[in-house]
Amino acid sequence: MKSSIKKLKNCKNIVEISLSREKVKDEFNKVYEGIKKVASVPGYRVGKAPRDLLESHYAKSAKEEVIKNLIPETYRKILEEHKLDPIGYPDISDVKLDADGDFSYKAGIETRPEFSLKNYKGIKLKKKNVEVKEEDVQKNLESLREANAQNIPKEGSEEKEKIVPNLDDEFAKDMGFENLEKLKDAVRDSLKQRLEQQSQVDLEMQAIGYLVDSVNFEVPESLVNAEKERLLKDAKMRISYMEAVQKKQNPDKKFELSDKDNKELEENSEKQAQRQVKTFFIMDKIAQAEKIHITHEEIEKHFEELAAQYKKTKDEIRKQLEKNHLLDEIAVNMRNAKVMEFLLKEAKVQ
Repeated sequence: MKSSIKKLKNCKNIVEISLSREKVKDEFNKVYEGIKKVASVPGYRVGKAPRDLLESHYAKSAKEEVIKNLIPETYRKILEEHKLDPIGYPDISDVKLDADGDFSYKAGIETRPEFSLKNYKGIKLKKKNVEVKEEDVQKNLESLREANAQNIPKEGSEEKEKIVPNLDDEFAKDMGFENLEKLKDAVRDSLKQRLEQQSQVDLEMQAIGYLVDSVNFEVPESLVNAEKERLLKDAKMRISYMEAVQKKQNPDKKFELSDKDNKELEENSEKQAQRQVKTFFIMDKIAQAEKIHITHEEIEKHFEELAAQYKKTKDEIRKQLEKNHLLDEIAVNMRNAKVMEFLLKEAKVQ
């Protein structure tokens, strides 16, 4: 077997493969031996037909079978020979098998990007200050009052009057709290929890931003395109929802994105897809380096939590995830969460 490789951009490789006539001839012999055992040729019992008659009756199917056998066999060998780590299936083209027994084809192969990671431990991060302002507590309390306002008919009139409850102990009791101070404490705690979550997300985004910007490498185009399509689909669904809401408020007005808006959406989705695919490979490399993985028990526990959340059995959750091809994605997300936990633990947080 002879093969030559041409490395293109975005992790794409074109490998040209050719086989000796002897190897092709051996494969034809094997194929015709298989055909002979089951072939039905007039004038001969099954398994007794001569080769020349088999060739005249089954030449096309034999050729197809030889190609079907040789491509996977040689493809596995070229991966080993050129030390390629493929993503997805190869793009097979220019398959040739002529009458003289010359066999060749091309394989377009996308591979995992090759890059080195440095300094992912001890990343410098700045944590946002988590401080609940009293004015925010007051705003939330006012929102609660507004949400619990009642429209009461005016005496002797069809008009209704909006009655907003007083912010007092009675209102707090209606909300399920002992008094107004307890309600304020609950609102304050809720705001603090939300701010802490936002602060945590901000730290994670800083860490990812540092890692993505600290190393430069190309990523497979097919993965970027797939992620870009997903992002565009999500964005367009959100836009359609917003348009529907606006149309309800103003039926006579037309709502649609301009060409400029569409172009901007496309460009932003492309950039975001690039970063997200880069992030995937970076997190994957850190996980391998630090031997971070997800156990079967952790996945089973996650299924149990989902089952409790959605009031279904664990088997129902598993089947639903399998049906939607989400099992691998969930495992990767869980592993990435552990990688992020490791990165933040090792980080220098100010």
